[in-house]
Amino acid sequence: MLNNSYYLFVEVAAQRCAQLMRGAKPKLDLRAHKYSTIACAEVKADLIPWRTVTDEQIAEELAAGLAEQEAAAQAAATADLTLAGPAPATTKQKD
Repeated sequence: MLNNSYYLFVEVAAQRCAQLMRGAKPKLDLRAHKYSTIACAEVKADLIPWRTVTDEQIAEELAAGLAEQEAAAQAAATADLTLAGPAPATTKQKD
């Protein structure tokens, strides 16, 4: 069992079950047909990678993602300005 935590086992197995229902290939050759049974067997066999994260780690990852998005947006805005070049001169036509 994952870290001797039944809750963690069920959570990982449920996420794997959802993957199987969306079409993921089973990692074990079982006679079982139910996705939940296959998912539980895969988790028990340690075939499903998983990790636990703290709230601080989640906050750090979100902050890093936001910083990357802001940098990309700023780079795109700068690139748009350099590609556009100077604004064309406009002249009024007399009627």
